[in-house]
Amino acid sequence: MIRTTYKGRSIKVLAARGKPYHRKMVINGYTIHHGWQGDDAQGLNWFKQIIDQMDAAGGPGISAGRLHYTAPHWWEPGTFDVNPNGCATLPGGFCLCSRCIIGDPCGDKARFAPLPLDACQHCHQQDDGHDDDVHLHWHRYTAPTEQQRAGRQAYIDQHLAAQDDDPDEATCGEIYPEKLSGHLTRPRCLYFADHRDASNPAFHYDARGFRWLRKARKGAA
Repeated sequence: MIRTTYKGRSIKVLAARGKPYHRKMVINGYTIHHGWQGDDAQGLNWFKQIIDQMDAAGGPGISAGRLHYTAPHWWEPGTFDVNPNGCATLPGGFCLCSRCIIGDPCGDKARFAPLPLDACQHCHQQDDGHDDDVHLHWHRYTAPTEQQRAGRQAYIDQHLAAQDDDPDEATCGEIYPEKLSGHLTRPRCLYFADHRDASNPAFHYDARGFRWLRKARKGAA
């Protein structure tokens, strides 16, 4: 059996029960193989090759063609965020896997809502109302790391700066009156303020394509 840490990931390679030439492969406490064929050293080398490729690709959320590598257990704890789809992203960032890139009318690439600075280290939930996350093993609320806070703040600052630079590009911002499961916050409309880019101006759309009826503003012609 080999038990070690590589680039912040906890790795364990051991013989599979009843199969001496097969290996059980565990990374950050998550079993990814019960019958990998090879010895302990080969198993560890396989882990290292995959991790090197993932890091070279740009980090969490960037490995668009390898959906299973966007799973949180593949990354160093405390260095990534987890979106409502259960995908690991750079702190404050978004995921480019096929599940998270959607055809929404505003081209927001499923960024969801920016994570609050004090969101849990292991999921997208805050301390108030923190509950078991369906994508992860049960865990208690854990304060985020400084790396996570810095990444989230940088993303928020970038988003606000982009709005300040071009006030004509301001979005509608209308908020759906009810909270929906899977959203970090209530859906917010991302069309331009006057809906000039909307194929159907009668509806609001959020980042994932969720829509609700748009009501005329009071006093509007």
